[in-house]
Amino acid sequence: MGTDEHFVKTDITEEQFYLEEMQKMNNQMINMQRELNRALMESRRMQEELKQNEELKIALEVSEKAGKAKMDFMSRMSHDLRTPMNVIMGLTAATLDEADHPETVRENMAHIRSASDYMLGFINDILDMTKAEQDEVVLKSEPYSYHEFLMEMETLFRAQCTAKNIALEIKSPSLNPVVMTDKQRLRRIFFNLISNAVTYTPPGGKISIGAYDVRLDDAKKTISATYRVADNGIGMSEAFLEHIFEPFAQENNDASPELKGSGLGLSITKRLLEQMGGTIQIRSQKGKGTTVSVKLSFDLAVKSQMQIPESGECHGQNHTERSLAGKNILLAEDHPLNAQIARKLLEKKKINVFHAENGKMAVELFAASQVGGFDAVLMDIRMPEISGLEATRAIRSMNRTDAATIPIIAISANVYPKDIQESMKAGMNAHLAKPIKPVELYETLERFI
Repeated sequence: MGTDEHFVKTDITEEQFYLEEMQKMNNQMINMQRELNRALMESRRMQEELKQNEELKIALEVSEKAGKAKMDFMSRMSHDLRTPMNVIMGLTAATLDEADHPETVRENMAHIRSASDYMLGFINDILDMTKAEQDEVVLKSEPYSYHEFLMEMETLFRAQCTAKNIALEIKSPSLNPVVMTDKQRLRRIFFNLISNAVTYTPPGGKISIGAYDVRLDDAKKTISATYRVADNGIGMSEAFLEHIFEPFAQENNDASPELKGSGLGLSITKRLLEQMGGTIQIRSQKGKGTTVSVKLSFDLAVKSQMQIPESGECHGQNHTERSLAGKNILLAEDHPLNAQIARKLLEKKKINVFHAENGKMAVELFAASQVGGFDAVLMDIRMPEISGLEATRAIRSMNRTDAATIPIIAISANVYPKDIQESMKAGMNAHLAKPIKPVELYETLERFI
């Protein structure tokens, strides 16, 4: 019996030993698993930190590039605005000292006008660029014949080419379709392209304009073509062509100051073409010239869309003077110089001008006038007391028969589509941009009075 008990005890002891060892091993494995899990979690944390650091690095690089681009933009803006402003201010001071020399005055005024046109063009480029980036360009579809387009381009550039001794070849089309397109934007596209050709082609050079690969689809009532503007001017390098559509891009910017522009024309052109469903391709070789190819497709205009103005709708200068002479205009403008310019333009057509220095005064003058006493209101938007929009709403809400019908025309430096929409929503009939264009002002008044 003793021996049997010894064996049983021995077996139990060994079994307990093995069980304890297995438990220890199991605990070790559990601890190892925990350590492994912690290591994996730490690895994931480190990877996440690395990822966040990389993202922060990329974000920092993007931010630095954006900051540099903004500084470059502001620097170029400052330069391109100060340069013509320097011309204007310098020649203005010189002209005041040359009052007794009419020829010098006329010459200085011509240079001042040229510098002013450049400034306005540059500002318009900035606005167009901003509109395009924010998708605020609204395309207007209207009939436009290819013959009319070519005649306009020739009118704009023939004299410039002749003065510079550049041969301008405009190839007559085999077809003269009337298409539906945004005439203003299409003109702008080709004005930019041909202007570049004239600018960068030296005397004795040649520029050719024409349409190629014209395809007429009678079933779909569409026409497509490749339009080319080619010159044998100074050309561009292959390296620069990679950046040609970037805003403010200019090659050898310091080498040829007389050839400087805003550097926005091609960037705007490309964005407008993309919105019109077109494409642009540029081939150029340094010292040999440049060829720009634009592909566009248009809907053909139907006869009901081809409206030709009747003879009675074509107003000459004398007719305009007769139709506007004696009219009473309420001019709401807070800036004294702007008011003086507007008054002179209106009085030139024998219009009676009544000036209000702010929106509140405009409302009071209209309220105090007889019914039908004013034929139209020219309304600035940003004015003290109350704005032009508030003044317009106040006039429209008056309890008098002419309050709802009198033409109210905005004259404002705010020219974005949303600004125009706000003017229309307030009750205005039209929206003219500053600086005032005399012909546009007269035509608008004549249309509404």
